[in-house]
Amino acid sequence: MTHRTDWFHEAGFGLFIHWTTFSLPENGEKKDYFKAVEDFDLDTFVSQVVASGAKFLFITTSHADMKLPFPLPELDAIVPDHTAKRDLIGELSDRLAPHGIRLMLYFNGEGSTDPAWQEATGFKTDPEGHAEYCYRVTEAISRKYGQKIHGWWIDCCYEPPICGGRGTRYDYARYAACLRAGNPESIVAFNFRGTEPWGCDWGVDIEDYQAGEENGLDVLPTHRFNGESKTQWFGLCWMDDYWVHEKPGTPTPRYDNETVLAYVRKIKENGGVFAYNTAPYQEGHISAPVMEQLTWLRDKI
Repeated sequence: MTHRTDWFHEAGFGLFIHWTTFSLPENGEKKDYFKAVEDFDLDTFVSQVVASGAKFLFITTSHADMKLPFPLPELDAIVPDHTAKRDLIGELSDRLAPHGIRLMLYFNGEGSTDPAWQEATGFKTDPEGHAEYCYRVTEAISRKYGQKIHGWWIDCCYEPPICGGRGTRYDYARYAACLRAGNPESIVAFNFRGTEPWGCDWGVDIEDYQAGEENGLDVLPTHRFNGESKTQWFGLCWMDDYWVHEKPGTPTPRYDNETVLAYVRKIKENGGVFAYNTAPYQEGHISAPVMEQLTWLRDKI
């Protein structure tokens, strides 16, 4: 019997990239987000992803601000001037595909630092109405990219009592259908629990793998499908800066090489998948110390 996550399970290891409106440069002054999208060094970034040995890559679209690194008229119709002219996601997918690296998207519909988006969508006053806007935007993204996008990781879907239970606004079967509108084989996860102890059945028969957000390397699967909602087990941990490079300095690995290797090997042995979250500079490249660890791991995982 086949499962949407078969390729994900076989891949076993990949990267998760938080590159956002808050990302700081390695050198010089911080740029406006859309200028940073225009100047993003895709040559260096793609070469680093390939060198890491990652079999898949997640990258943020909207995060704290509802701003997207690609054109999307459907969002600009809701809140003007929230999308880039350059199609960074389309270019990235095209550049990764020849290397067999699958691209997946992070999306957060909350817009916690974007009052224009929250007011326009009724985030605080009309939760179900706000959800409709999230469906509209994500379906437009899915249809725009089609089979170039292989999966989604949807943030801030928290069940009660976490963060006020803001996930109660969503119809998850409908949300998942929007996410798969352009590619029915896209794999989908909703972040129901954050870094709280996992265990949730909101996504039964809807999501394909668990969000698996971790603060440390201390959770392991017992078998492939013992993720939340009996889904593919997946773990995601910040491995250098705290998710985003938003403080000055050089991102450096939190753990020594052998500790990371042992953890990832145990996950894979038990049928799970792991994503190493690294926080690139605004210029679009991963720090040298982190790349040293990733290339060391590459041939051993």
